[in-house]
Amino acid sequence: MSAAPASPRVVSQLKPGDRTVVIGGGPAGLTAAYLLSKKGYAVTVLEADDIVGGISRTAQYKGYRFDIGGHRFFTKIKPVEDLWYEILGEDFISVPRLSRIHYDGKFFDYPLKAMNALRGLGLWNAITIVLSYLKSHWWPNPVEENFEQWVTNRFGAKLYNIFFKTYTEKVWGIPCTEIRAEWAAQRIQGLSLAKAILSAAAINKRSTKIKTLINEFQYPRLGPGQMWETCVDRIRGMGNQVLLKHYVTAVETVNGKVVAVRAKTAEGEVRFPCEHAINTSSIRSLVRALDPQVPEPVKVAGRGPSSTGTSWWWP
Repeated sequence: MSAAPASPRVVSQLKPGDRTVVIGGGPAGLTAAYLLSKKGYAVTVLEADDIVGGISRTAQYKGYRFDIGGHRFFTKIKPVEDLWYEILGEDFISVPRLSRIHYDGKFFDYPLKAMNALRGLGLWNAITIVLSYLKSHWWPNPVEENFEQWVTNRFGAKLYNIFFKTYTEKVWGIPCTEIRAEWAAQRIQGLSLAKAILSAAAINKRSTKIKTLINEFQYPRLGPGQMWETCVDRIRGMGNQVLLKHYVTAVETVNGKVVAVRAKTAEGEVRFPCEHAINTSSIRSLVRALDPQVPEPVKVAGRGPSSTGTSWWWP
């Protein structure tokens, strides 16, 4: 006789007077805090670093501003675009796109242009790239679980190793075999080698439907970090807190409900009682912080390769 399925846990809805702690001061965490603040809820953002924005930050040194990667702003979702303009206003400007790939001592146009790529790679490399692409097209990898498999099936192993592998691993800091295929599908949406070549040809204008091939995009005047620096000012202006150098050490739960979040600071550990928590750090960090601790199988799953880069609402 099989056991009856467990009843789903009732999720607590936000009520007036409820307090929410947001773990992480990157784009996801600050956006959540901003929207909750607009609705009048009490929010505290805890960021371990001394700067907000996550990898979309703009570092400052001796009066100069440096973007940690070119985080362009482009979306087809109007409410998202409206939110960006709401936060930055006139400082959210349109800029032309000019991207280059540095490979083997040469610069290549990106998106790829046929003649530019041919001159830089040479005839033999170009032929091997096409042959590699045809091989992947006719005999694709039957499994598409990670970034390497997904990109190789659409561009061929040769082009993947030249342009995609090293760049992606440098930016994200983890092997391509540990990045999920779903992430690749979102980041390189609608693009294949055939479409890139057609888009580069004189008879075909660059696509405005494939987001990887756009000519122009929106960008904060002072770099992507300005979006999140301004967002912090807005959140604080509505009476809520964004606290830096607060490293979350524990998420306290009672009967499956969050009751407080503890954070390590220069002055010692601080406890923040709350009715809700939003986690935007990695799953492995969240699992490690849960108090009381979770069973060992959950810990093992939390340490897995797919446990990074997500957000969780914990009522």
